[in-house]
Amino acid sequence: MKKYLVLTVLLILLATPLLAQDADHHPSKGQMPMMSQMKSQGGHFMMKQRPGGKGQQMGFPFWMAEELGLTDDQIEKIDDYQDNSRKVAIDVKADIGKLEIDKKNTLEDENYKETRKIIDQIYLKKATLAKEQITLKEKISSILTEDQKDKLKSLLINKIKHKDFSEKHPEWHK
Repeated sequence: MKKYLVLTVLLILLATPLLAQDADHHPSKGQMPMMSQMKSQGGHFMMKQRPGGKGQQMGFPFWMAEELGLTDDQIEKIDDYQDNSRKVAIDVKADIGKLEIDKKNTLEDENYKETRKIIDQIYLKKATLAKEQITLKEKISSILTEDQKDKLKSLLINKIKHKDFSEKHPEWHK
């Protein structure tokens, strides 16, 4: 049960930035470099940016790709899943925005019965967004190996611990 809870929390952390961003704040695809692996002279893997490729600043922490040992195919699939999920989110958020306008107008007209219906529609759309986050996490999880999932959990936990320490002791990071 504890393992399932940790996995769920970590997957939520992965997708939250994806759906929290506004569509107007995404750089164009030509401006988003994609990371791939390259061996340094010492034989260690390091990340490089693929010019003209897709982005590393997505919901999935591509900065961890090297440590997770993601293949180029896995990176491409994750990137495609995130692009599709982002498109769904844009459409649903647009629908919510339109419904918010309708809600405002029905309230001004004192049509409370219709306002209630619109509020129900808004919350159905918000549920769709939440379900899309889960679907994205499920798709990403389906292409990771068990070892990669375990490494991802460990890396994210360490990042959270480091962030908490850094916030409590900023004088140590000058």
